[in-house]
Amino acid sequence: MNDFVELLNVVTTDSRDNGEVFTVTNRISVIEKLLETTDYKLVVNEPLVRLYSKRNICEGDTVVLVSSHADSLYEACFCRDEGEFLRGTFDNSLTNAAILSLMLQGALPDNVVVAFTGDEEHDSQGAVQTVLALGRMGCVIKFAVVLDVTNTGWEGGACLALENDLGVDLLTAHRIVETVDSVGVKYEFKHDAEPDESWDYNDYGIPALSLCVPVNGDLHSDKGVHLCKKSLTPYMEALSVVLNILT
Repeated sequence: MNDFVELLNVVTTDSRDNGEVFTVTNRISVIEKLLETTDYKLVVNEPLVRLYSKRNICEGDTVVLVSSHADSLYEACFCRDEGEFLRGTFDNSLTNAAILSLMLQGALPDNVVVAFTGDEEHDSQGAVQTVLALGRMGCVIKFAVVLDVTNTGWEGGACLALENDLGVDLLTAHRIVETVDSVGVKYEFKHDAEPDESWDYNDYGIPALSLCVPVNGDLHSDKGVHLCKKSLTPYMEALSVVLNILT
């Protein structure tokens, strides 16, 4: 837990774009530095996306895409320990840190690729650039898992919110729910949630689902939101098992 909070502190730093390119790259630089000594390679470097893979992507490859937007709207970013809770500007450094933690642990299958995108808060051009770049490489995206924070599930004490299941066949949906149930993670499901990158991936015919962390407060407030520390480990366990069954 302490290691994750330390990672979250490091990642919760400024990141901005103008809809065309990242203009403040503090967080992108932190991510690049953290992954330098791992097996992950930067395989797509577009103005609004940095995409990492354990292996070179070849024509005809099939991948599961994890998309965690790295842009933010805050005047200043912070992460503060308040005992049972963390308070901070976690949209979306929280899931940036969650997927980074799994990458650093080597806990993801080889055919999972991870995109840190920009422009999610406006037009999701980072997601579009991700799809087009992988398409040019002749790569097939089997499924897109979008990571974000949400208010869904907070009041009920959920550690995970499953949102915006789009184009997901019934068998895959059943396997996902069954897998989350099997690890005992308390979750809430919301089929028609607020628009996020899952909508954009599905526009390209890619089955998509958002796996979100419930938090309390205005997601874009400079005062930050509350995050229950106890939800962190179950969320990452659920994320890891879902990605493994999808591959």
